Amino acid sequence: MLSRRSRSDDGQLTVLVIGFTFILSVLIVVGVDVSKVFLARRSLSSVADAAALAASQSADRAAVYAGAAGCGRVLPLDPAAATQQVDDALGDDLPDLQQTFAAVQPPEVSVVAGRVTVRLAGDVTVPFGRVLALLDPARSDGRVHVAVSATAESPVTAPGGC
Repeated sequence: MLSRRSRSDDGQLTVLVIGFTFILSVLIVVGVDVSKVFLARRSLSSVADAAALAASQSADRAAVYAGAAGCGRVLPLDPAAATQQVDDALGDDLPDLQQTFAAVQPPEVSVVAGRVTVRLAGDVTVPFGRVLALLDPARSDGRVHVAVSATAESPVTAPGGC
């Protein structure tokens, strides 16, 4: 007579459910944290763009009246006025940034040859920061550093348009 081997599959479904639950929870944690950092970076980039555009309009009036801004040349900018424009633009948007960022560093502004570059940086607290701290001990506070840069220039007229 043939012997029947009795093999039970009891408990196999439980292992699969636990495994899939773990994978799903990891995907949710990563997805939520990555989307928070992505949205924070976009908001910081938007503020940096607005500040750079505002600063690119701060002409050096003495240089303009002296004829430094000829046809097709870049508008000469006043570095002090550009920095003031960036500070004003950032002051308007700082309350909105403080809702997203745990800390925002002061802006770095450079004016070179009629081009304004604004660099902003901040630290975002992610919702599952404790998990991040477990994975990377260097980030014990559960924050992610985000830095952006925006550049703008304002030509007097289009090249060849004179």
